[in-house]
Amino acid sequence: MTTTRTLSRPIHLQWWWAAALLLAMSVVEYVFFVRSRSGQWADQAAFNVFVELWPRAQWPNFLHEFLDQLPLLCGIISAVFLLYRVVRDRSFLRASLAVVAVAAALITTQVFKHWILDRPDFNFGTTQNSLPSGHTTAAAAAMGLMYVIAPPRLRPVVQPLAWGFTAATGLATLICGWHRPSDIAVGMMVATFWLVLSVALLQRHQPLGSAEAITTWSRTTGLVSLALWAAVILLSFLLPHPHIQKIPQLLQVAYGVLGVVHILAGSLVAALCLRSVVLGPRRS
Repeated sequence: MTTTRTLSRPIHLQWWWAAALLLAMSVVEYVFFVRSRSGQWADQAAFNVFVELWPRAQWPNFLHEFLDQLPLLCGIISAVFLLYRVVRDRSFLRASLAVVAVAAALITTQVFKHWILDRPDFNFGTTQNSLPSGHTTAAAAAMGLMYVIAPPRLRPVVQPLAWGFTAATGLATLICGWHRPSDIAVGMMVATFWLVLSVALLQRHQPLGSAEAITTWSRTTGLVSLALWAAVILLSFLLPHPHIQKIPQLLQVAYGVLGVVHILAGSLVAALCLRSVVLGPRRS
């Protein structure tokens, strides 16, 4: 009796907590890394490390080509999985909600980046706002859609692949000098926020699959990732902030590492928020 009840009601993060967490993290990202002097400095310092490293390291141009082709690639992936879902379900409900979530994420990113959010001029670099990253939003939305559309038995395989693709896209935009770490992290959070809302609505009408047994790895990984994300903010505030063009090499490396951790931790929290809602209990 106890076992049956436990398996049928797994303890996962409820959709409203997942949505609230993603929203709160996005606000903190913008307020600290864009609106505050110390946060903007740290974000720009991490960005500069890769801008300066690129010519010296002579990275292959395939990263540029990959990013150029990313919107088309994401569109193809989304279309294939949507077609699969429509044929399998003989219903447009799941596909329609997924499309609405992806469209909402892409529109939100462009509206906030170009018309709502602004970037104060602290003389650290460009004053043009670039948060959230459009490329990262597109990748996160397409990969999140793929995870939601996938049948339950394939989700354990699909999710790490989807997360890996999204994280690689985010890191590529940083390495290429296209976006700062906060732009990338918020792009992932925006896409996941809309997917969480769509999945919560879908679960009430067309459950995504049988509930799974309680596992602790996702909760532990999520808490560790959230702690790392918070540590990035704390260290970005506490570490020295010399002139942006005169940063010692060791400090440059430190901020470069913080930038990478920032992206990976933020993307893991976002991915696990979506997983928690997808694996939530069935709703009648």
